[in-house]
Amino acid sequence: MINISIMKKSVIIYLLIIFAPAVYSQSEKQLVPSDLKQQTVVTETVTLRKGFLRVGTLLNYRVVDKYFTDTGKKEYYVTSTWGSKSAYNLTLQYGLSDRFQIDLITEYMNMRQESQSTEIVAATNSTKITVARQKGLGIGDSHVSLKYQLLPEAKYKLSLTGALNVTVPTGEKNPKNILSANQYDLPVGDGTYSIGLNLSARSIAYPYSFTCYLGYTKNFTGTKIINAADPIEKKFRFGNIFEGGLGANLHLNEWIVMANEINFYHEGQGKIDNIISDKMPVSWAASYEPSLIFQVKRFRLGESVKIPVKGKNVPADPLYVVMIQYVF
Repeated sequence: MINISIMKKSVIIYLLIIFAPAVYSQSEKQLVPSDLKQQTVVTETVTLRKGFLRVGTLLNYRVVDKYFTDTGKKEYYVTSTWGSKSAYNLTLQYGLSDRFQIDLITEYMNMRQESQSTEIVAATNSTKITVARQKGLGIGDSHVSLKYQLLPEAKYKLSLTGALNVTVPTGEKNPKNILSANQYDLPVGDGTYSIGLNLSARSIAYPYSFTCYLGYTKNFTGTKIINAADPIEKKFRFGNIFEGGLGANLHLNEWIVMANEINFYHEGQGKIDNIISDKMPVSWAASYEPSLIFQVKRFRLGESVKIPVKGKNVPADPLYVVMIQYVF
């Protein structure tokens, strides 16, 4: 009996020795909510976990100076034209579940445009200078996005996410304070609803990661003043949009990421009063976008610049973006 008792105790001690490290290692992998909220763009899932809220702001800025012509040639705008366009975006992201996320985005627009043209009047042998100044300030359009992980990354080593995007025309769609054909306030909204579908994929092979996405946006018919010299609202419809991109990123560590992306954008021909219009031509652009993403605790900081490489009927100046986000 004594030997059996000693043997039972020996077996129990042996099992404890075997399973204790396993139990310890499992407890080490468990993260409390505060730690989960500090996960970076490298370690977190592509959608927010249930109940998490991320608030952020984006600043987009572009100088309007050059453009790609309808033949694809980069040129300065005709006459002496200069302008700028910036948008201050407020973003709210909330995890409805561990795989389902909703995004709300609103923006404040700040646009300015100036041009000066010189004309020789033959009848009087004099020079006529025409100066045009336009500005646009105010709340722009709003956007709602629903994202769902079709393939969770933790299970398949590759995440596949689908998104439904809706644009609501909350911004002023018509020019205001019209003094002349050259003196008025620019509209800050597009004046039309749109709906889009997007598929994106991500795979991480640390210290690298790879991304790709495809998107299609359908624009609906709206009404607005097309020409300040003719202040009558007309029906219009922007062309539908197709876009895609490929990215290869280097993770210097879990807190700093150097991202690189090549993206493509194509917008079809638009219509005014159901007639194809030269004012809304087919446009496309191929761009290169390097970016740097840095995280401190729950704060995520990022900056990028989208550089148009080739295009048609689109701006040719770089677009600068600065991002700040915080997870609650």
